[in-house]
Amino acid sequence: MTVTIREIAKQAGVSRGTVDRVLNDRPGVKPEVRDRILSIVAELNYVPNIAAKALAYQKKPLVFGIVMPPQEIQFFEAIRNGISVAAEELKDLGVRLDYRFVDNKSPEEGAAAIRELVEAGVSGIMFSVMDDELIRASIDYAAERAVPIVTFNSDVELSKRICFVGQDLHKSGMVAAGLMNRVLQAKAKVLVVTGNLKFHAHRSRVEGFKQGLAEHGNKLEVLQVIEGFDRYADTYMQLDCALNANPDLGGIYMATGDIGACVDVIKHHNRAGQLRVVCNDLISPAILGLRERIIDFTIVQNPERQGYLSLRILFDHVFAGKQPESEHHYTETHIYIPESL
Repeated sequence: MTVTIREIAKQAGVSRGTVDRVLNDRPGVKPEVRDRILSIVAELNYVPNIAAKALAYQKKPLVFGIVMPPQEIQFFEAIRNGISVAAEELKDLGVRLDYRFVDNKSPEEGAAAIRELVEAGVSGIMFSVMDDELIRASIDYAAERAVPIVTFNSDVELSKRICFVGQDLHKSGMVAAGLMNRVLQAKAKVLVVTGNLKFHAHRSRVEGFKQGLAEHGNKLEVLQVIEGFDRYADTYMQLDCALNANPDLGGIYMATGDIGACVDVIKHHNRAGQLRVVCNDLISPAILGLRERIIDFTIVQNPERQGYLSLRILFDHVFAGKQPESEHHYTETHIYIPESL
């Protein structure tokens, strides 16, 4: 026998509207009433009427907000491709997307985008910008208004997001340290380039790299951690200055940032084949650098999967009340060398 909302409401001694609010994780229900309803739902093995919900959402679409860095940052194109694949699969169930591209130097823009989407009535939000108190407060603001948030690619720790989807970034940094230790002599000097240390992802890779070096006995010396903010000009200028100041530099770890700028600076200084370079992701500048033997290794993380899985998790949570299976959904960490291409 199919269990209905009417039956749950009868056993709980509440209205069907109250049951509906609980099943759809909307506010306005006392905690003790919510707990009683959820207990009955579990006891009766209630399964939502998916066909009926799909029909309803076709009439009034589910809108998911997506907050991410500017479109010109090439890496995120792959993530958007993954989101598009998931959205295409879900379009007949009434799913629509509202993209907000924000300055990755400005926590104010990211925080404002979350609040604007909540006020616009979105059903959920995917978020990938920086880890900041303003951002954290805005995520909690959304959660308190029953708007779930999935962070992807870069997490916001100690917030009320429902889960994170992305690479194990600390592990990625440790892998990079292991590679550097294998190709450089002891006491070699290394530069670390990242985007913005206010991003959990960028910070985690740098921390993992330093921990990895420590576990190998700190045989390599980190001269400087450069923040290039994922911009070609900022990254090129700082790397150019660093190479001028350190003619004995042994290696560069591109934790995050504009890989094309790194390749061009090395060419400008005629240091191809002399510097050991470890970067991340398999975007076109990394492929070029590998083919030209300027880059030794790149560590990949399957960004398409990050975008796809984030939207599917968010949809399942909103549409069917399914909780994420874990707090962290990690994609793979693989190493590419020139011969892998």
